Formats: sequence, structure tokens, C-alpha cells
Amino acid sequence: MKEKQQAGTVVSLVGAVVGIIGVFVVFMLSYEPMIAVEIAAGRPDEAEIVKYFIPFLSDLGIVGGAIWAIAAFGFSKKERWAWNVAVIANVISLLTGFFAMIPAMSRGLFPLFLFIFIPNLVTYLLLLAHVRKVDGKIILLSLLSGMTYVIVFMNGIASTDKIILQQGTVFVTVQRINWIASIGWAIFTVALLTRKKWAVPVGLGAGLLALTAGIPLAVATTIETGRFSMFSPGPILALVLLIILFVPSGNKMVTQWLDGAAVEG
Repeated sequence: MKEKQQAGTVVSLVGAVVGIIGVFVVFMLSYEPMIAVEIAAGRPDEAEIVKYFIPFLSDLGIVGGAIWAIAAFGFSKKERWAWNVAVIANVISLLTGFFAMIPAMSRGLFPLFLFIFIPNLVTYLLLLAHVRKVDGKIILLSLLSGMTYVIVFMNGIASTDKIILQQGTVFVTVQRINWIASIGWAIFTVALLTRKKWAVPVGLGAGLLALTAGIPLAVATTIETGRFSMFSPGPILALVLLIILFVPSGNKMVTQWLDGAAVEG
């Protein structure tokens, strides 16, 4: 498939600036206030989550920015690999902005990482709908798998908070499985968009792991609180994706796309 090389260069440069400079600046401005507001709220456990996970996610955002810069170089040289590299950069970058907004919003702080998430979402859509025109159904499927990747990762972080509070062995059991499933969904998203035929087995594996880790969390916390658990969206989205990959119509759509054919219907 042909890409718009000049547009790809511009989009990638935006991604590079947001990742390398934007993440650095936003992290410096928000890190200590986010810790302070958690301590003031009487939640030292959540302060610990912010203390260790926000730097990790910021590192990912900066790494994503560097990969965006490599993609910009590739587009400027009309290299065939540039678009694939840009997809990898974008998928990595999306995790940083979304999760890092949540601790701030939960405590009434302005979510400065919004200035990272929104540009990354816009570059994602531009990359798929303008730089290279990806089929609309595949864009929607990739958005769904991307959401699952982020939310399942968040389930692992939320499990870590429960572990700090010593609220049950189930959280220790599933914490790392959620992260492995999240990585699986990130790989699936990249493989789907870059038309790798092994995308389907990766998606099936990621979905099974997300259900294995997510269902016990959802059930345990729903029983504990007596209401809909925020651990539930991860396994629900994973189940939807598994159904799409299993049912004949969904499997045919994905297979046609991965085989390089136009998606029917």
C-alpha cells in the first residue's frame, strides 16, 4: 500500500515532539503535585502507584517519541518500513497519555497528560486514515484492541494497589497476567495494522489471558463492593474481540485483511 510520504513525515515529527519534549515537560510539571495530592487525600498506597508507574509510563512515552523520530526519517527518505515503525511508535505512546491522566482527574487536578493523549490519538487516526488509508472496519477493530491493551494494563496497576493494601491473594495471582495480556493486545494491534498473518493467534492468546486474569478480578471486586466493578471492562472488551476473531464473519474480515485483500461488506 502507498503512503503519503510528506504527510507521514509531518505526523511523525509531531509524534516525536509530543513524545520527547511534551512528555518530559508534562512529567516535570505533574509528578510531584500528583504524589502530594494523593498523600493529602490519605492514600499513601496510591502515592506509591504514582511514584513508580508514572515515571515508567513517561519513559515509554519518550521511547515512543524517539521511535516516531525514526519513522519521520524513514518517511523523508521514502523508506518502505517507515509506516510500520510509525504504527509501533503510536501504539507505545497511547498507553502513556491515557493512564497518566487518571490519578490527576481522580483528585481534582487538571490532567496535564491530556496534552499527550489527545495528540497521540489524533496522530493515530491521521496515520490510519490519511497517511495510509486503512479499511474503516480495521481501524475500528484496532481502536477496540488498543482500548483493551490500555484497560487491561490498568487492571494490572489497580491490582498492584490492592496488593499494597493487602486485600487478597487473587490480586497477586493475576497482576502480572494482566500485563502479559496487555502486551499481547499491543502486539496484536501492531500486527493487525501491518498485516502480519500471525496477528490472529496472538489476539486469541491475549484474549484468553485477559479473561483468565480479568474474570476473577471482576467477580471478586463486584462481590466485595456490591456494584459494577471497574475491573470488568477489560475482560468484557477482550471477550468482544475474541468473539470477533472466532465468528465466521469476523474471522473472514480479519483474514481477508491480513491476506492483503480488500475487506468485503
